[in-house]
Formats: sequence, C-alpha cells, structure tokens
Amino acid sequence: MLQREAAPLRTQLVARLREDIIEGQYTAGDRLIEKNLEATYGVSRTVVREALRQLESEQLVEIVPNVGPKVRGLTYDDVVHLYQVRAALESAACRLAAESASLEGVDGLRRAYEHLHDHAAQESVADLIVEKNKFYDALIEASGNPIIGEMLANVQARIAQLRYITLGTPDRTPHMLAEIRAIVDAIEASDPEAAVAASIAHVESAAGIAKQHVAHLRSAPVG
Repeated sequence: MLQREAAPLRTQLVARLREDIIEGQYTAGDRLIEKNLEATYGVSRTVVREALRQLESEQLVEIVPNVGPKVRGLTYDDVVHLYQVRAALESAACRLAAESASLEGVDGLRRAYEHLHDHAAQESVADLIVEKNKFYDALIEASGNPIIGEMLANVQARIAQLRYITLGTPDRTPHMLAEIRAIVDAIEASDPEAAVAASIAHVESAAGIAKQHVAHLRSAPVG
C-alpha cells in the first residue's frame, strides 16, 4: 500500500510498479488489471492509468487492444539492439571520462568501484544493481555529459529484468568486478582507447548472458 508522501501518488506508483516489474513480481506477458492494482497499492483508477501510461512510454508496459495493459516482453532482436546501444553509450562516457575527467571525478569513480567491490559478495541482486547504478552515476559525473546518463537510464530501464538474470548468474560477480576495475584503471590512466575497450568488453559479457537467456525462453516448449 502506498503512503501519503510529498511525492505525488502517480510518481510513487510509477516507481513501485517499475521496481516490481524489474524484480519479477510481474513478468513478461502478465496482465496488469486496473482493479487489482487499485486494491494492491491503495490508489484511484486515475492514478493507476496515469502510471501505466508513463510505464508504456518507458516501454515496460504495452496496452494491447481488447486485452488491456500487459508487462512488455523483449524479443531476441530487442535484446541485441538494446545492448548495442548500451555499449555505445557506456563507451562514449568512458572515453570522455578518460579524456577530460577532473581529479575529483576520477576519485569519485574509484570510490564508487571500491564500494561496489567491498559489498558485492554480501548484497542481494537487487542491492547489487543499486550499487552498480551508483557506479554509473559516478561514471556519468566523470564524463561531464549528463545527456549520456539520461539516455543510458532509459536503456537500463528497458533491460532491467535481464540485469537480474545477468548479475544473478553464478560466478558473474567476480568477472563483473574485474571488468569494471579495468574501466576505472583505464580512466585513471587517461587512456581513452583502453577505457572504451574495457567498457565494450563489460557490456558484451552481460549481453552474452542476456541473449542466451532470451534464446532459451524463445525455444522452450509451450505447455
């Protein structure tokens, strides 16, 4: 049940539904029945509809004629394209950071990595995603280009459910930490080519797991 807080109820519901979709409370293809959402979150139908429209614009929800709102699934091609865009955005941020980050920006990036490293083994996947997002915040700050951050956030929202799969894969965490350390080391060394290469390698590792997962779902027998 949502609480009466300073943030508008619509904003709260969007955040809560987004989180529930990301964490798998609602999975691809699930119907989002307005009456059920009203009862679950204690809000009006108007608030529910406004929230669903917002999530539709984020492409987490689709409105199907004669069916209603459903959690939007990703096709194999969607996954390929989204990770291509993620690689382009992250590598651009890394290049900019390696070329022009301030000492304060680089220090902030190193601290974000060290915090992620020190807590990764004890974190749930949900908490690990939060910590990793803090690293990306530091990366965007070091890059000096907030527009990349806005675009990357949109991509991350689209692949949010897959991030639970990739980060929850056995033995993924140590590899992920090594990949991110390579990014930080390259930025600290002011080596844009190495930073770009390390960033692309990191995204491609996650993309490989995500594509394998979606391909498996596509080939799984029905019933």
